[in-house]
Amino acid sequence: MRYFNRRPDWGPERGLALTRRESRLPDISLILPTRERPTQARQALDSVARTADRPRQLEVILYVDLDDVPSHGIEHPDLKVVKLIRPRAKMGAMTQACYAASAGRYVMLLNDDVVCRTAGWDAAILARLEQYADDVALVWGNDLFRGATLPSHPILARTACAIMGGVCPQKYHRDYIDAHIYDVFCALRRLGHDRLVYLPDVVFEHMHVEAGKAPFDNTAVKQRKTDDELTYIAWAEERWLAAARLARHIETAAAGLRPAARQRGPERATL
Repeated sequence: MRYFNRRPDWGPERGLALTRRESRLPDISLILPTRERPTQARQALDSVARTADRPRQLEVILYVDLDDVPSHGIEHPDLKVVKLIRPRAKMGAMTQACYAASAGRYVMLLNDDVVCRTAGWDAAILARLEQYADDVALVWGNDLFRGATLPSHPILARTACAIMGGVCPQKYHRDYIDAHIYDVFCALRRLGHDRLVYLPDVVFEHMHVEAGKAPFDNTAVKQRKTDDELTYIAWAEERWLAAARLARHIETAAAGLRPAARQRGPERATL
């Protein structure tokens, strides 16, 4: 298992202070794998752009399957859309590929069946994230389905992702990525650092089949769920190790030492 084998750069030349010289880079990278849902994906992008305070400071990293030709043309006039048109892959692998291609200071996992309902959602999220000078927090909004119980659309700083070794293991076929990330931060809370931040008034409505908000389609078919359950169980110890590294980063920053530098822009993936 190599997911959590990466370590932050603790070199003395690296500092925690963030400058705005990279302001040309996006504030938030939205990771959005999609398959056979071009209408829903465009609706998601429309809602994101329409409600954002600064849509030009966002980027969307769209993973589209090579054989899903109708989705190849998804664009948006007010958003930077980076398309990865590649062979069909596991959700974990797609998520990691999008993360590696992203450049934002923060990363948000999104679904193609989401509608953003909150004006100024980006400003609200950034305001909360920027309260953590060490860049370690898990923030999520209200999906009107799972709510506070599970971060369906988790938002993390790139620094935290780098310390963890990436967003998630590539082995997940479809499910448990949100639970995997949540469990890392629950472990971090047990280590004395509660960095779970739920924003009930920031609504990204999940138009989920199971919530009765969308008709059943091919994309809704869940395959190999048992495999994902086994993967989740197998990575329990690694999640604890990731939480321990995040705790060390927080404590080092609090002590005024030099922890891992805040990450701006893409870094080379080794997962």
